[in-house]
Amino acid sequence: MNNEQEKLDKAYIWVNIDFDKVKHRINVVTWQIERVIQKYQLSNKTGNPGKRTN
Repeated sequence: MNNEQEKLDKAYIWVNIDFDKVKHRINVVTWQIERVIQKYQLSNKTGNPGKRTN
């Protein structure tokens, strides 16, 4: 009986997620990923100045 109650408590915790906070965090991470991609594309267009050619 105690085990059943524990499972219900865990399910209740997952239901009470603050979706606004989750959405905000996803937006922040997405923005950071986009910045990294833009920097990578920019470095490729300039001919990879960090790479040495022999």
